[in-house]
Amino acid sequence: MSSSWIEDQYGADVAQLAADYEAKKFGRRSFLGKLTAAGFSVGAAASILAACGSSSSDSGSTDTVASGDAAASTTPKAGGQLREGYPRDVSKHDPVTTNWYDPAFSAIYETIVTDGLEGDTVPQFATAYEVSADGLTYTFDIPEGRVSHSGGVMGAQQVSELLQIIKDTSFIGGVSTVPMEGYSFEGNKVIMKMKNAWLGAINPHKTGYWALANVDTWNAAGGKDPKSTYGTDTADGTGPFTHAEWVPGSHTLVNKWDAYPGSNTPYVTNTGAAYLDSIRWSVITEGGQRATMLENGELDTLLGPNYADLERLKSNADLTVIQHPEWSGYMLSMNRDYPEFFGDKLTRQGLSHALNRQGMVDAILFGNGDATYGPFPKTDRQYDPKVETYNTYDVELAKSNLAEAGWVAGSDGVLTRKGVRFEFEYVVEDESTQKLVSEVVAQQFKEVGVVAKLRVVDRAVAFQEQSGEGREAAPMALFFWLWPVPLDIMVIFGSSETIPVPNFSHAIEPTIDAAITEWRLAGTPEAAIAASSKFQTEWADTLPYLPLMNQYATFVHHNYVKNWAPFVWNLYPLYNDVWLDQ
Repeated sequence: MSSSWIEDQYGADVAQLAADYEAKKFGRRSFLGKLTAAGFSVGAAASILAACGSSSSDSGSTDTVASGDAAASTTPKAGGQLREGYPRDVSKHDPVTTNWYDPAFSAIYETIVTDGLEGDTVPQFATAYEVSADGLTYTFDIPEGRVSHSGGVMGAQQVSELLQIIKDTSFIGGVSTVPMEGYSFEGNKVIMKMKNAWLGAINPHKTGYWALANVDTWNAAGGKDPKSTYGTDTADGTGPFTHAEWVPGSHTLVNKWDAYPGSNTPYVTNTGAAYLDSIRWSVITEGGQRATMLENGELDTLLGPNYADLERLKSNADLTVIQHPEWSGYMLSMNRDYPEFFGDKLTRQGLSHALNRQGMVDAILFGNGDATYGPFPKTDRQYDPKVETYNTYDVELAKSNLAEAGWVAGSDGVLTRKGVRFEFEYVVEDESTQKLVSEVVAQQFKEVGVVAKLRVVDRAVAFQEQSGEGREAAPMALFFWLWPVPLDIMVIFGSSETIPVPNFSHAIEPTIDAAITEWRLAGTPEAAIAASSKFQTEWADTLPYLPLMNQYATFVHHNYVKNWAPFVWNLYPLYNDVWLDQ
């Protein structure tokens, strides 16, 4: 290792971190996680990693991230239940019909490919894949003899049938695969044909929306019938854990699959069945309660503490806090089928200028995030900083925009236009951070004469309220999205093709549609970047949604939990590697 180079470029602390990595005190994922948590870009982290030659393969190393690198056993131990505190209701474990996916998908299922440590694409269920020179054919090698939890065959035929069902049926699959012709199989190969060389075609396949369920079990349980029991009573994947119990609003339980043959993902160190006996995710919507339960030993890990609790958790020597940049965001939908409120751009711009985004980051996230002014967070590789010139906080400009749009303050200070009071219902999910955000937004709207009446509902109801047709959907709703490849999904939050789901605003903007089409047809990275830049600036100007902020992904675990290491490109842990040192 060129330690002097690292020290000259990045300082003594990073040089020491690199030396500890080379000495195998922790693994590759932890090293990258520590670097990104310290504020290094992925490119800088990769450069530092590349300079650490002796441990680049992670051979024989264990990925532990203990505070102060506390001494512990490096030999994995089998057994025990991992207890996780989860901030939202658990999803239906059906990749075809679910509205969202959660960490249990990473335990029950595999995807055909997944994210690599540097954001590349590596195998998971497939053993290898290749792309034709013209970008129109993707070929995935499917291992022979693989079966699902039920013993059902998981060959190329079954995988291609499931992926085609996802494309044809799933609300995410349908809108994310517009440039795809479809899937077929030849021998042990799954073949994906494209209409055009869409550069982001592989990315959705890394997510839980493309999780590989056994298609025969899925059909037998009811398939796409709304009364199907798939994902609730049963789930049949190829991951290291089997579905045991799903209780909405309460918990999900999975058990170790003894017959798991191991992942094809190159950085997964465990090549056989999981170490843990089981995992239980408990739904605990209040962040303060999750933190207290973790400190009291009632939980082993948690996702997303309240940021007000973060410094206390960091000071606890028994705990480790992991933070990464996150491809996420809080946004406000504005249902265009309420044109009296949101039909004109000047009004939407007035609402946007009323929002103190940086103030929200400081007050709600305690600085653990960034204000957003367009559709993408700063973490996206195609982020265009020009969007930061739009949607700035300016109360006087907000009032001026609203006045120019024809809104006049009444005797009580509430704006009216053509006899309509600027007063509407605002739906928010029952989760602590989202409720705080919503309360602040409502107060800031009030300052410019707009009344947003909050209605707090659970996660499933929130989705229903967002996804209705026309005026069946709420006038406004706050939603939080998390997607590791945002360029692939964020374009649909403004596309006229995706009304009413997931274009919850029902917005039709020809300039945005044109930019999306241009991006999908882009044949080079340069063309894709140009199209995405156009999309971002048109989006920031026309405002199909109101962007608010994104947060840093924050995880906390007891130090006895080993290899529980979500990393910047894959924000859910890979549970096959996790073990308990108790």
